[in-house]
Amino acid sequence: MGDYSVEILDLAEYQFPIMEETLKSHPNPPAGLLQFSDAIKKADAVIFVSPEYNGSYTSALKNALDYLSENEFTKKVIGVASVTEGPLGGMRAAQAMQQLALGVGGYAIPQMLLVGNVSTRFDESGHLLDASFEKKIQFFLNGFLWLSTAIVDKKSIVVV
Repeated sequence: MGDYSVEILDLAEYQFPIMEETLKSHPNPPAGLLQFSDAIKKADAVIFVSPEYNGSYTSALKNALDYLSENEFTKKVIGVASVTEGPLGGMRAAQAMQQLALGVGGYAIPQMLLVGNVSTRFDESGHLLDASFEKKIQFFLNGFLWLSTAIVDKKSIVVV
């Protein structure tokens, strides 16, 4: 599919406190925030991944992104993926993340990866159980990579 570098940033590992000041104005940034910010800055494209909570993405995602400056996502391609145990795959969360992508100055791709009934599609280790779902994953990734490649020469992707 191409030569891409992928880095996964698991927000659970960072455990950022509730945002009070942006990174730019924070006198003593939370542990890991500078590394998180650097990874986002280096990335040419980003995929936001979140389960759906109360019709939207997680507060952890919003909190982490609020720490960053507004220009860290400017002109970066942003894909969105949402997961739920229900059949709709987090449609409302994915739509909200697309709005978030536009709000931070990114280019939201129109394709969304909606993973409904997630426990029947993936096992505990993240291995795909439903081979037919691979087509949806490929459709999403093809759209994401096509636009990312069209916008940037260097390919470095971060999954948040």
